Amino acid sequence: MTAPPPSPARSPRRPPRRLLAPLGLLGLLGLASPAGAVHIALVYHSVGHSAEPAARAGGGVTLGVDPETLRRRVLRLRGEGYRFVTSSEAARVPPGTEKTASLRFDDGFESVYLLAYPVLRELGVPGTVYPIWERVGQPGYLTAAQLDELRAAGWEIGSHTRTHAALVDLTPRRLAQELEPPAGAVSEGGCLAYPFYLQDARVRRAARAAYPCAVAGTFGVRGEAHALPGPLASPWDDWLLPWRGPLGADLRLPAVLAGTGLGALGPGDAPVAAPTLWNPAAHELLGSGLFSLSWAGGVRDTRLLWRGGQWVLGLNLLRGGASYSGGTLAYHVGGPLTVAGGYGSAGPLGAVALALGGYGEVWARALPGSVVLGAEVLPADYLRLRAEYDLSSGTGRAEGSYALPLRPGEGRPLRLLAGYDGHPYAGAALRVGAHTAALTARLDRPAFGVRVQTAW
Repeated sequence: MTAPPPSPARSPRRPPRRLLAPLGLLGLLGLASPAGAVHIALVYHSVGHSAEPAARAGGGVTLGVDPETLRRRVLRLRGEGYRFVTSSEAARVPPGTEKTASLRFDDGFESVYLLAYPVLRELGVPGTVYPIWERVGQPGYLTAAQLDELRAAGWEIGSHTRTHAALVDLTPRRLAQELEPPAGAVSEGGCLAYPFYLQDARVRRAARAAYPCAVAGTFGVRGEAHALPGPLASPWDDWLLPWRGPLGADLRLPAVLAGTGLGALGPGDAPVAAPTLWNPAAHELLGSGLFSLSWAGGVRDTRLLWRGGQWVLGLNLLRGGASYSGGTLAYHVGGPLTVAGGYGSAGPLGAVALALGGYGEVWARALPGSVVLGAEVLPADYLRLRAEYDLSSGTGRAEGSYALPLRPGEGRPLRLLAGYDGHPYAGAALRVGAHTAALTARLDRPAFGVRVQTAW
């Protein structure tokens, strides 16, 4: 987001490191992966070389594996004592009781049937395939007859939605349509795989009503049936696999340390009360976590949110032309209500948010001498609006984004942005999977801003 202009100077406060440290420690303890018996999910798309017709048919980024590598990795995990199960079986195994592994194939490429199925049938290992239903029977994709054969052989058929839309961009009616598979298509107890790994509380609620389990991305939430981790396979898995279980398959701790360390670098000039367009009680529009970094007007704005169950840990840092350090802890009380508290450069803060029935949330944050009201809403599919108003200063901020109807099967990756943060600005953003990069420009004078964001 475009960083805020410095507020009028006030007496500087030292960053509240003594209070941030306990918050950070609490978060890291909650994020630490349990040692010992954990589940390992291997997530692939096509099978064979990435240049094969099946991979080209899908567009976007397709991660593949050749049959012999697949065989080698299955045997490696078996040698380490892992039992292969389907996705839904993995969701039902009590955490820490058994070493299990699953093979997951997203999108429903035909190469899964032609190349992976013979290898796994020989080894007696089941797989789980997540088809995009509108592509079933199209060139390069599984047919209905092939899906039936896989099901009869003990494979599990899940769902990758009807059109592979980015579910976090949809209003409740369209979201329900995307999640509904053809009658009898999904195996009993089969899971949902979120396209691009993108999900939030609204999406998880809708998934919970339609499926007993759902798989998210690398940084999913262990033990949460509708946000299960699903790390992508890597080129280094031949030697990394034995370490994935004992160390944790998602390597969350290094990501947290790297993100917060990057945000803390550099001095700040004018202290500000808080970052703008900031909801400390975020829950309704949050997946398992989010990291964003933006540069504008000489200010670097770093934000990290990390969800564990009903709790959300937040870290916010401004450096450069403005200075702020703060940490928050939010709790979803239930229903539409989320509350939060924390401490920052301007002192203690509190916040409350109310969900709007699947269309977003409204929120309020209070700091010494400042009360801010805000909202983030989805009034229509692919349209997102954010705004806030500071009751004490009488100033406001707003931003809107719209995903253009280009490449719908890739989640409409190109977006237009427009906003006001004391000055009007506009820009564009490109989302690749769960990663977004945006460029904004001030409309009153030549000045540019850059932001990057990763959601999981």
